[in-house]
Amino acid sequence: MNKFPRSHIALNIFICLIPPSLVAGAAIMEIFIFLSCIIFFYLNSKNIGNDYYDSYFFKIFISFCGVLILSSLLSENILNSLRSTLFYFRFGVMTLIILYLLENYKKFKSLFFFSILVTLILIILFTFYQLIIFNKNELYRISGLFGDESVQGSYLLRMTPILIIMYLYNRKISNIYEKLFIFFLYLIFAVIIFSGERAAIFLSLISIILSFIFLRLTFKKIFLILLPIVILISLIFVVHPTAKSRIIDKTLYDLNTEIDITGTKLSKNLNIISTGHQQHFHSAIIMFKNYPLLGVGVRNFRNECKKDTYKVVGPYHCSTHPHNTYLQILSETGIIGFSFFIFFIAFVLFNLGKLFKKKNLNYPLCIALISILINFFPVATNGSFFNNWLSTLYFLPIAFLINEIKSKV
Repeated sequence: MNKFPRSHIALNIFICLIPPSLVAGAAIMEIFIFLSCIIFFYLNSKNIGNDYYDSYFFKIFISFCGVLILSSLLSENILNSLRSTLFYFRFGVMTLIILYLLENYKKFKSLFFFSILVTLILIILFTFYQLIIFNKNELYRISGLFGDESVQGSYLLRMTPILIIMYLYNRKISNIYEKLFIFFLYLIFAVIIFSGERAAIFLSLISIILSFIFLRLTFKKIFLILLPIVILISLIFVVHPTAKSRIIDKTLYDLNTEIDITGTKLSKNLNIISTGHQQHFHSAIIMFKNYPLLGVGVRNFRNECKKDTYKVVGPYHCSTHPHNTYLQILSETGIIGFSFFIFFIAFVLFNLGKLFKKKNLNYPLCIALISILINFFPVATNGSFFNNWLSTLYFLPIAFLINEIKSKV
């Protein structure tokens, strides 16, 4: 199909508004996703885009959604769980819509690129505005346009790879554009550090290392990239000492402090995860052992962990979720739901390995794969996998992954 229906130009607009809507708030984001799905279903009724449902991705994803709903129906808190699982299929449909636009609407790539670019520029400008007008010692964590939600680092971590992919789709052969874009990426990294989100900073560094490996950069290029990063981090710690206090000092304190069941602080040997997170993890493991097949149901970790069974874990035995994607899926959907997830991770790793062996590197595909791997990095702490805001960010790179795989078949 070469011509996109003019009457449904709104589909393109709503999808392009998703990146800025993620900053404005989850409710606005949900409206755009809902409207996009409604328009796409209408197109389907006109026999447009129906073939996208035949993909292996969507069939497996819908099966996963079925497992989620079954887990909810068999849980102790059915309604609480169903609110997250009943319409979870919309994220798969959103992925199909992006694929449809990539293949059928030429201007989508440039419009989506500028949508993300403008959004990130506004985030960066507002962050530096905060740094200028507020006392730097009062800004322990900078949330910028996100207000009370401390997710700026997480957003930038997950949206930047999409920006890079869209830049590769739209780039012009010009050293000036390339240098400006690289400078912009350094600014994004600086804002991630200013956000004070330690998980986002850690995963940003991991993504840089993975990029060095899979993009097969020379030692000279690696040095030229790392040198500004080291200088940038050093300058930030000098001009914004509270960033160093949170990122370095507090991390070392957390990793060297253990809290026993009475709440008493004890010194301990260095560990990679804080005591609080370790106890969340422990509770999740116990849940999985108690409900191995279908788990306790999505969103039910928060209810299950309140039971006396988990108090032996320690004072931080309970939370809204385990703060680790792998353990959350295991504890809330059991081995059946986890098998879908681990199959997808294996698929990503397989394609990364296959890509690494090829002489001609597909850069958008490589970045999409690394982005997904970073989103689901096993040893990191994460937000809730079934959080609508995070789910949107998780599914965006999947659309570009499928697009690149399809284009090379």
